[in-house]
Amino acid sequence: MVLVLLVLLLTFTPFIPSNAVRLCILQSGHPFAAVLSGPSKLPKSEIKYYSGSKKQMHYQINVPFSTDSADVDVLVVHKVSKNHFYNKYVATLAYAVGP
Repeated sequence: MVLVLLVLLLTFTPFIPSNAVRLCILQSGHPFAAVLSGPSKLPKSEIKYYSGSKKQMHYQINVPFSTDSADVDVLVVHKVSKNHFYNKYVATLAYAVGP
């Protein structure tokens, strides 16, 4: 039981960008998609199709999920703080703006 809680804590604590992506999905109400998401960096050639700056980190997920607006399969990650112990990241949803 303790091991399961430790793994869940390490999976959803946003000290790395992929964990911030999982936490954002979990907060959107999709726990299974959060666990199975498998976030990976979006290739730079694909960033132009999504909202946001090219300087931001875009992460693609394996399990798209639905929101009120559209289906989401890409999230944008921002670094919000650099602490002595770990960096903190926040992920937000990214929507396609081009073909």
